[in-house]
Amino acid sequence: MFMSGNLVFGGNCISCCKPMFNYDKSYQLLRINKQLCSFSADSRFLALANQSNLIIKNTGTFDDYLTFVFDDIIEGMEWSPDSEYIVCYSFKKAVVQIFSISYPDWKFKLTEGSSGLENVMWTPDSRHIITLADLNVQLSIWSLIDHSVMYIQCLKSSATKGIEFSPNGKYLALIVTETGQDNVDIYKTRDWKLSRKLICEGLSSIDGLCWSPNNEAMGIWCSIDGQAKLIVYSTLTESYEGVFCSEDNKLTDQIALGNQFEEKLRGLEIVKWMPSGQLLAVSGHNEVVVLLNSLTWKPILQLRLEPTIKENNYLMRVFKECIIKDVKDINRPPDKTSASNEKHILEEVGNRPVNIPIVKTDILIGADLSAITVNIIDTMEFSSCGQYLALRHRVYPSTLWVWDIQTNGIDIFILQNTISTVKWNPIHPQLLIFTESFFIFEWNPRGVLCYRTPRGMTTLDARWHPSGDVVVLCGYNRAVIYPIHNDR
Repeated sequence: MFMSGNLVFGGNCISCCKPMFNYDKSYQLLRINKQLCSFSADSRFLALANQSNLIIKNTGTFDDYLTFVFDDIIEGMEWSPDSEYIVCYSFKKAVVQIFSISYPDWKFKLTEGSSGLENVMWTPDSRHIITLADLNVQLSIWSLIDHSVMYIQCLKSSATKGIEFSPNGKYLALIVTETGQDNVDIYKTRDWKLSRKLICEGLSSIDGLCWSPNNEAMGIWCSIDGQAKLIVYSTLTESYEGVFCSEDNKLTDQIALGNQFEEKLRGLEIVKWMPSGQLLAVSGHNEVVVLLNSLTWKPILQLRLEPTIKENNYLMRVFKECIIKDVKDINRPPDKTSASNEKHILEEVGNRPVNIPIVKTDILIGADLSAITVNIIDTMEFSSCGQYLALRHRVYPSTLWVWDIQTNGIDIFILQNTISTVKWNPIHPQLLIFTESFFIFEWNPRGVLCYRTPRGMTTLDARWHPSGDVVVLCGYNRAVIYPIHNDR
């Protein structure tokens, strides 16, 4: 292991700029490495990685503010929670470097050596860095204050979500495996001392954990079919206060739902809290999602992503992407020019039934969809207000469900291409949908939109500014700054 750095803050202090949102630089083309761009939490800066250069732009004018040079090609980066530092790292070389915004002459570097590097993350105090070795063999906590390092062993490498800080930043929860038994260790971030060790005897294995938004509870679950179970641990009473078994999936609100959703949730795959903490969304290894009440830990709503939209599904609206070609292009052989001139719209489909298209990838061809583990919901994202939930199923990769939890209404998007990413506006109930195409699809409570990307760029992902007024659209090794008009 090698670690170097001088933590005496020297050099020239740079004054901070406040965002003014001058859109004169909108639509400018930015070169980046693999969608590596990110806004700072305080909204003042935008960081871009271009080869070995880390470029910091201020969000007032989007002019270059600072430039740092990394020792190798930047493969990952992350802002510190206080927006004063930014870490860059290379998985190939297992090298990590930290740069300071206020003191650009200061640098901090560490190397993980033969153990390799799988992930890097900041601690909530912005004064420690966590590095994960390959296969989660070892977790290292590096101090920027006194250069000390602490190691935690025996992390469970197969856990889908096995490391998480509490929202208030006071605790770090880890899934560990000791003598063949999975446990959850909780550390105090103040001194990194072990605070609690949770022995979850009711779970045959532990595959994930997540903190509640108010820090008072933690969901811990096993994903194995036939043994899937979610238990809720209370940090206030230091005891287990709730249990949900996916096989015992009886709805408590039968009057509201009737018998519309009879299929049980099978297994446990994704568990996410509503931003308010009132409900807990759970998906399994089939097309079912349930919402659990945080008081009783029983299902109060359930949704099945059905392959066919039937006539009696009056709460569902279906929007289909349609291509409108110019009369001159109808008989012309398809080429890049004609494709770029096509007009795409989202048209509401009134006829029923509507079949959801299944995309048979190599792993699905010839397989029993009810028996393979890839048959899962792989996207489940709450809006910032918590009223809406966006869902995508891996078997239907070009279809997105937007569920209005308050009214139980559902909007379904059937698109031409596979959905690569969905991103909720951090302030408004506004969803952007990306399909690796020249078009962006937008959903909001007032309606749906489809518009062409600026500069004719194929979009894969996006980064919202914390204000929700600007988004950086990310393509193949390039990005575009794009203002969003929330009144349209």
